[in-house]
Amino acid sequence: MLGQSGSLKWYQLFVTAAFLVLLPNDGAISSAADGTAVAAAVTATPDVPSVAKPTDAAPGQPTAVDETHALFERDILNQVIRLDRFFGNEKSEDLLKAEYQLRWRNSLRLEQGGRIKVGTTVRANVKLSRINERLRLVVYGENEPEPFSSTLPADPGNPGFDRSSQSLRVVNTELRYGLIQTPSLDIFLGAGVRLILPPEAFVRSRLQYTYKISAKALFHFGETLFVKNEGILGETSEAGLELSINQKTLLRWSNSATISDEIKGLEWGTELSLIRELSPRSGVTLASGVYGNTSIAGAVNNYRVLARYRRNFLRKWLFYELEPQLSWPRRDDGSFPLNHALIFRLEIVFQGHEK
Repeated sequence: MLGQSGSLKWYQLFVTAAFLVLLPNDGAISSAADGTAVAAAVTATPDVPSVAKPTDAAPGQPTAVDETHALFERDILNQVIRLDRFFGNEKSEDLLKAEYQLRWRNSLRLEQGGRIKVGTTVRANVKLSRINERLRLVVYGENEPEPFSSTLPADPGNPGFDRSSQSLRVVNTELRYGLIQTPSLDIFLGAGVRLILPPEAFVRSRLQYTYKISAKALFHFGETLFVKNEGILGETSEAGLELSINQKTLLRWSNSATISDEIKGLEWGTELSLIRELSPRSGVTLASGVYGNTSIAGAVNNYRVLARYRRNFLRKWLFYELEPQLSWPRRDDGSFPLNHALIFRLEIVFQGHEK
């Protein structure tokens, strides 16, 4: 639990970020966005479709907002360094440095009937070089509203997520040890725990292979084997294609299938996305998907289409998204009624590395 001062800091940061949405752009803000450029997307696949790498902040005197964000970045980095030094090898201090990236996302969803739901997500990726240069700590916490629309998982094959229900209220921590990391092959071993009562531990191995078909096309393949508490076994397979239509447009086809002792049948999903860079700091994604399980009649339990607009604004570490979506989830009687929603997300990025 955070102390009173820690809670006050987080509350202050959230209020400050919300206030920033109402501020006009004074033209002195860095034109940046998160992730990789669409032109380079055939060689890198970001977690969140986006358009450009963050750049240095625009010159000028830092404001109270900038100083508050910088204070949080330093506080988090100090904790990461302290952890790395405590368990690591001091002899390697001059060569190996700790680093981290943390994304804090808050969402508001307006559903049909006027219902409003809010949620928050925190994802942290910490490199612990002094302990081992191949070791990373990944923490994922999500308290989003229960979705009425299925999606492909952001981290396919991660057994720290509860696949037995639609609830995404999870806190999941995992240590990953990289066995092989090349431009075309990534293999790691992971061990973690899902923080529920009682805690649920898991181990997994993951392989991801990328094959360059041509200068504009890539093929991705992934395989994950996992074991959870009480000997629950499972496997997730992924396959996808990426085609760079031009420097600013990417077409992506993603597929995932999971089989496990805790679910009936084969859980599967397929999505087709068109990602377009509008400017160095904004982009749009058009996507459609079909999701299902082979244990039900017809094997399909949901259809979905969406449009997502993502923009970096005011600061290089601040982003927002607008996402209208339509979905047709399956009812018990076999019908597929239309559901619609409008989602607004505000994301703050913290990152730092030991100098």
